[in-house]
Amino acid sequence: MRLNEGKIFIFIAAIIVGILVSFNIDLSKDNKKEYVSTKEYQEMYNKRNKLYREVSDVREDYYNNYKKLNFFKSGYVDEGNNIVDNIVDELENNKTLLGYNKVEGIGIEITIRDGFDEINPDIEDPLLRYMRTFHNTDLIQLINELKIFGAEAISINGQRVMTNSEVYCSSAFISINGVKLPSPFHIEAIGNTESLVNNLKSNDSYVKRLQGRGINIVIEEKDVIVISSYIGDLKVNFLTNIKNK
Repeated sequence: MRLNEGKIFIFIAAIIVGILVSFNIDLSKDNKKEYVSTKEYQEMYNKRNKLYREVSDVREDYYNNYKKLNFFKSGYVDEGNNIVDNIVDELENNKTLLGYNKVEGIGIEITIRDGFDEINPDIEDPLLRYMRTFHNTDLIQLINELKIFGAEAISINGQRVMTNSEVYCSSAFISINGVKLPSPFHIEAIGNTESLVNNLKSNDSYVKRLQGRGINIVIEEKDVIVISSYIGDLKVNFLTNIKNK
């Protein structure tokens, strides 16, 4: 009888172990499950959505360019759908993006003056005078911030800022596109007005640093900003296209 009880106990134990194994339950004490926190999950979720958007944008650009390429290759022409007109439109669009066309749109105007007292413009302390002077390096930082915040076109005292525009200190002037510009500096930028103003006025912006140094800065929202085209020539001496083989 005792022998049968032992067999029954072993049989029941074997069934229990089999059930646990079937449910993939690890009996070892060293095995620990890793859990993702709410913050980590949210970060991974946002990262995934960002990648999805980037992939979608790339696919859309690829589709549009592929469609355009096939259209040009076909040489198809009829009334209202002339390949020459499409090429001209494409050229004008590229000129606008590069800065060779006059443009307009909503945006902001920034007026910058050195931080000197108008009644007593002379500051004896050289360090204080340096801190309250708006330099070319300050202008470079400000241009970079405007681009980061979404400015689509920028001009400074009427000079269009191009991809190859220099911002150089020329004594009491700042040189842009080979033209010496005096203070005060009027910076015009076309873009999302709300985004530009909010970012420029944020506590960690470069504008706040300049104001902390005593530089006078006024930011105005404009319903219409008109920016002239670049009138110089873009000279290329060393660049060559790489043709696909």
